[in-house]
Amino acid sequence: MNRLAQLTWFFYRVKVTTSANGLLYFLRRIPFVGKLISPAVYGFLGVKKFFAVIAAIGRILMRAAFGFLVFALSFLGSDLYITNYLHQPPLPALHTSAMLAATVWLVAFSALRGLFPSRLSVEPEALKTADQFGLSRQETIHVSAVSSFFAGLLSQGVLPLAIFAAMTQNPWLFLNGLGFFTLTMIWQQFTPRWGWQHQLRARLGGVIYWLALVAAPLVLAILRQYQQLLTILFSPLAAVIVWLLVGLGTYYWLTFKNEPALLTKTILDQKAALAEVSETKNKNSEYFSTGTAMQKDMTLDTPKGPQASRLTGSNYLNALLFTRYRKQLRHKLAIRAGLVALAGIAVLAAFKLFSNGRLPVKDLTEVYGFLFFIMYLASFGRPIVQMLFVNCDAAMLYYPFYRQRRTILAGFFYRFWRTFLLNSGIGALMFVLFLGLYLVTPDVPPITFYLVLALELLGLVLFFSFHELFMYYLLQPFTADMNVVSPLYKFVCGAMYWVSWMVLRSNLQGYGYAIVIGAAALVYVAVGTVIIYFKAPQTFRVRN
Repeated sequence: MNRLAQLTWFFYRVKVTTSANGLLYFLRRIPFVGKLISPAVYGFLGVKKFFAVIAAIGRILMRAAFGFLVFALSFLGSDLYITNYLHQPPLPALHTSAMLAATVWLVAFSALRGLFPSRLSVEPEALKTADQFGLSRQETIHVSAVSSFFAGLLSQGVLPLAIFAAMTQNPWLFLNGLGFFTLTMIWQQFTPRWGWQHQLRARLGGVIYWLALVAAPLVLAILRQYQQLLTILFSPLAAVIVWLLVGLGTYYWLTFKNEPALLTKTILDQKAALAEVSETKNKNSEYFSTGTAMQKDMTLDTPKGPQASRLTGSNYLNALLFTRYRKQLRHKLAIRAGLVALAGIAVLAAFKLFSNGRLPVKDLTEVYGFLFFIMYLASFGRPIVQMLFVNCDAAMLYYPFYRQRRTILAGFFYRFWRTFLLNSGIGALMFVLFLGLYLVTPDVPPITFYLVLALELLGLVLFFSFHELFMYYLLQPFTADMNVVSPLYKFVCGAMYWVSWMVLRSNLQGYGYAIVIGAAALVYVAVGTVIIYFKAPQTFRVRN
């Protein structure tokens, strides 16, 4: 028991210390605030131990509060049963209403804990801690199970039952209620061992469990025999039976002969499940799905032509990368261009057929804000960033030469130029579609409209070609195992969508907006290039 308490406290201290270190790391990354926090704060073990004690007390209080809240909700369930189903006035005596609430509470817990009883649960963080400190994984699982058992028993079972039993002066409420509550918790540890290599026996035990603790109480409640149900559950005979079952289940749990084999299988199943979940998560992640999908259709083409023969080092590597994904990038460009062209031609045809060539809006400059959102959706910035990291940078960033300022700038501008060419195809197509107004309407926009439109499209192409690469090089939020560890990067990605959407909904008019977009894009590219020059050698590396 002493060993159990020591390991439980050790694991909790590690968890709290890790959280504290993470919070300190985050605070030290905040501009201005971080300079006020000395790195020596990581070594204040006494302070962290104090926080661990405070957090443990807070956790106990939160567990107790949650237990009382759940029991209070059971009173609500029992009142709904009495008033809405039986159409009777609420029970006047707390003695009976507390027993009925406890019955609702026990049936709910029995159903919840009987849903997935065939496997032991393992906390991944506990196994990770055990590996880091050289502790036995099997002992870790055992300690985690026992500590969770007692924590749940005390906070969710003993405390609420003891208080309501004292209030109603009904010892059977506490004795029988705690017995049934403990039995549902023992069941989660008993049934994986009882069904070890005997699935038929596990299914039979599950059927008996559900019939006795869930189905039978529900049937009696539906038949309006709740008085008989309370008499059965809170009788002395029920107390003897339930505590006998608790004792037998506990004895079987603690004396199970194949415990090492069961725990080993549990660990292996847990690792396989976590690996599968991680792989599925990365495959479906919005930050990696495109790059991972493109990797499957990569070709083995090489750069050709007189220009390719002059490329060396990272320039050749980037050229090789874009060459091998040229077919896929062209395919994506064709799809984007096809969708934009289809939508544009449909709008032009609608002008011609249904409005007699008259434009439905008085001020055509309203479309300037709409183009911002379209370029956001059609931009190649994010797909190319995913392609670059998944298929190149995840491996190359481990080499020092690849992180040199000269190499970083050369690669950045080459990638920016290739992204600009792809986005230029979308921008040029939009401009051509607007020229189509000459064919369908006599209300031809003035030449000023087209000049400002060209400036805005150029600015949008520059902005969306530069922005994703700029954030990628400045933050480099990805890890080698395909995770995103930069909250700022996630925020910027989400904020970009909302900015585009708000620009679309704001109904901006006049030439001023388009001129500002073009000028701001040029300034953004110039300032961003300077920032990349000075900061990228420190930030463009694989994150841990």
